[in-house]
Amino acid sequence: PKLPTGRIERGSIDGPNGPITIETVWPVEGQPLGTLVYYHGGGWIIGDIDSHQAHAIRFANRSRVVVVNVDYRLAPEHPFPQGVDDAIAAAKWAAANLARLGGEGRPLCVGGDSAGGNFAAATALVCRDSGIKLAAQVLIYPATDMTGVGNPDIRKAYFGDNFARDCRSPKASPVLADLAGVAPAILGVGPHDFLYQDNLAFVAALRKAKVKLIFREFPTLNHGFFSYTAIAPACAAAADLICDDLRGLIG
Repeated sequence: PKLPTGRIERGSIDGPNGPITIETVWPVEGQPLGTLVYYHGGGWIIGDIDSHQAHAIRFANRSRVVVVNVDYRLAPEHPFPQGVDDAIAAAKWAAANLARLGGEGRPLCVGGDSAGGNFAAATALVCRDSGIKLAAQVLIYPATDMTGVGNPDIRKAYFGDNFARDCRSPKASPVLADLAGVAPAILGVGPHDFLYQDNLAFVAALRKAKVKLIFREFPTLNHGFFSYTAIAPACAAAADLICDDLRGLIG
């Protein structure tokens, strides 16, 4: 079933590596409760705002937020840290332009799935250190520790020859950062996910830092469940619950 859509607009914002395309998605009905800057998944090398438009629409309608879906630069043409720097720039732009998004004085959040969850967690750290107040970071099966072996093809594409140096950057491995004072987190993952242990370690780090956390473990689900909502009821229910968690946090 096709999701009902509100107003959708494409535009461009300035970034440290040049222009960044964004797609802004409004809820179908009701005054927005806030703004969500969203980063798509795809292992830093594939995916775009088209492949993840439905994610943005679901959040817009169900969480009742204006979603800024960010078309960040992809590796290997644009290796680390270009993509994450685009992500950070988009959050800073949204913070400065809330009046034209979900509303001045209303909550600002970041979120993403997989590689995009990595960007959301890294951006939340930068926002904390820049004095940008975030109401939530929505982390859907995020990659949070790049120091392990991982997929060598993705690692080579994303880091190039600088893996040993860059994998320990908080922009690459947020779990290595001091997490105290970062935005409240919503994290959803299933035990069949190849990032499950990574996510459990990040949950433990968030708890140790006394960060407010909603942790959702979906016992039957694998990586990518947010993309299978049209064919698997359990995936749709999980996606809706994460959206409801966000609405509960900001509403």
